[in-house]
Amino acid sequence: MTADRLVLLNQVEWFHLDRPVLVWPGQTYWVDRDTDELCLDRGDARITRASGGVCRCRRRGRP
Repeated sequence: MTADRLVLLNQVEWFHLDRPVLVWPGQTYWVDRDTDELCLDRGDARITRASGGVCRCRRRGRP
């Protein structure tokens, strides 16, 4: 996903970060399922990684 505005992420869908991550407009982010990390393409030839984990819990009212 590419951020269209400044955003502070603490989770991306089912993936919960250990620490919040600031993403600037135009930066791209995705979850690497092999390493359980959020990857951020900062746009200047560097990739930043942030650790986290998958929430496997059930939400109330959902199977």
